[in-house]
Amino acid sequence: MAIDLTQYEVVLLDLDGTVYHEEHPLPGAVQLIRKLQESEKRFACLSNSSASPLRVMHRLHDMGVELVPDQIYTAAAAACDYILQNYPMENPEPRRKARVFNLATESVQEMLDGLVEWVRGGGEPCDVVLAAAPSCAYATEPRQRIALELLRRGSELLGLCADRVYPSPRGLEFGSGAMCSLLAYAANVTPTFCGKPERIFFVELCQRLKVEPNRCVLIGDNLESDVMGAKPLGMATILTLSGVTRRRDLQSLDEESRPDHVVEDLTELI
Repeated sequence: MAIDLTQYEVVLLDLDGTVYHEEHPLPGAVQLIRKLQESEKRFACLSNSSASPLRVMHRLHDMGVELVPDQIYTAAAAACDYILQNYPMENPEPRRKARVFNLATESVQEMLDGLVEWVRGGGEPCDVVLAAAPSCAYATEPRQRIALELLRRGSELLGLCADRVYPSPRGLEFGSGAMCSLLAYAANVTPTFCGKPERIFFVELCQRLKVEPNRCVLIGDNLESDVMGAKPLGMATILTLSGVTRRRDLQSLDEESRPDHVVEDLTELI
């Protein structure tokens, strides 16, 4: 049965495993995005990427997809939003900026530069330790030890997302969630996560788009981070089997966790 996307105000497209894999677009992805553009249908792309929307935009450009950064929302962007909206919690000093230790990526450094005070050593006052995967540029072993010291002295541990692992050309890599579990256990703290499937990720995205969640449809390949993140907010969900989920994974799901529709890939939505 054909799925009518016109009944929704906004279409939300997951990226990795749905639109592309590594540097290659998946079947139907480019055509679906162009169809949405030609019909002037509102849509946005979302990802648990540690990259900025600008960097993701350039990556999509190389695949033949033309978007602007405002149409892309990543876990890195969500983490930056969280910091700017929540810190400093108490501000006795006029206009004091959030004090942040970057244990994450160059994208985070670019997005927050000039908007926060960068912490460089374990003895400095610090509000937030921002963490991502251990393979990230700013997550060197010496900086991990500084992060541990800051966390044990009271800083909040903020993870880009809770992903345990992520795929790369080398195979499975330790994800942001794995790094945060290491730090949380060592420092005896509880991390806060900003990416999918966290409620704050989807709420912030919908606020940016000025749309109610129940007027959106989410298309994604991951049951945990896409479907189970979107459904509690009332979003319709379409699962594509072009990524991490296989049809056999649906057999043991209860009714509340099931996607509304399942497709093999995005060619079925064109």
